[in-house]
Amino acid sequence: MMHGVLTPGLVLLDPVSLIALAMVVIVGLPHGAFDGAIARHLGYGRDWRGLAMFMAIYLGLAVAVIAFWLWQPSMALAFFLVMSAMHFGYGDATALNGFSRMVQIAAHGSVVVFGISLFHLEQVTPIFAVLTDGDFTIALMMTQLFPLFILPLTTLYFGLAIRHATLRPRLIELALLCLLFSIAPPLVGFAVYFCVIHTGRHMRHIWQRVRTHATPRHLMGQAALFTLGSWAGAIMMLVWLDSGNFSHDLLRVIFIGLAALTVPHMILVDGLFRRHGEKDVM
Repeated sequence: MMHGVLTPGLVLLDPVSLIALAMVVIVGLPHGAFDGAIARHLGYGRDWRGLAMFMAIYLGLAVAVIAFWLWQPSMALAFFLVMSAMHFGYGDATALNGFSRMVQIAAHGSVVVFGISLFHLEQVTPIFAVLTDGDFTIALMMTQLFPLFILPLTTLYFGLAIRHATLRPRLIELALLCLLFSIAPPLVGFAVYFCVIHTGRHMRHIWQRVRTHATPRHLMGQAALFTLGSWAGAIMMLVWLDSGNFSHDLLRVIFIGLAALTVPHMILVDGLFRRHGEKDVM
């Protein structure tokens, strides 16, 4: 029986995993850099005062997440896993009906987050240990309970797809993702999903919506500025940590950094932006 306590610092990332993390930072992370354009589209940053207020709130939420993680790392990791599952699920869902949509969100999001962990538990638990200073009991318990949740959920999803043809392409996609996650190393599987599927869909959706309020040059310039700022912050954190274990420090900077950016990103994209889009359709 594996317990949720493991001495951190035992992780040594292989070259393939390092490349996967580089792709997350270089390709995946910049998709959140369009949050400034989203804020402008919603009317929160169309002048310098509004933009400054938006940035202050955004960065304040990110700093609060980091502080909470340093204070309660085990609980913070558990919250991050659940939030990520919700965010990924929202990005993949296509159903308009409330119940079918909830099934899609739960199935897709949980497979990405907990499916990868369950398929590669021996490789993932040391990563959990690094992110939680050795106490990953909650995250491990959630992962081990995942089969009890996903089996009836996918059965329901399959039944809905039989009745509604529009759900079938995403159900097939989910099956292919399960195959990918089962054979690819965990960080590689996550990088492929995060960089290709999640980032690709997010970028297409955002581009179609916000380009009416800004030129492509302005959007790309703003995104580049936010991206460079994120990379600079990550480099400073790596230098500040300098524990002597580069793999350990890199994992903490990337995933705690992702958690810090996910909270304001979800509030903006899955909350305000999505609600604004629904009003446009109504």
